[in-house]
Amino acid sequence: MAGELQQAIDRVNAKTQIVLDRYAIMQQRLVDSAARIAELEKQLAAAREEAHRLSLEVEFLKVATTISPTREDVAKTRAMLSELVREIDKCITELND
Repeated sequence: MAGELQQAIDRVNAKTQIVLDRYAIMQQRLVDSAARIAELEKQLAAAREEAHRLSLEVEFLKVATTISPTREDVAKTRAMLSELVREIDKCITELND
């Protein structure tokens, strides 16, 4: 009877040791996973920041493209300025006479 009790205690001890070993392994996995999660969260934050910066840059480029004059606009503006200069010259000439 005492032998059977000792065997039962030994089996319980062996199983307890297995559980403790598995628990230690799981604890290490938890620590490793937490570190990996923290690293991935930092990468995600950096990626989101970069995406936001690039989005702003795209928006600025769209605005700059919309505002920038075309060749036709430049030609019209030059023609208009030339006409205004001619009219000013004409007025100055008339004032001098």
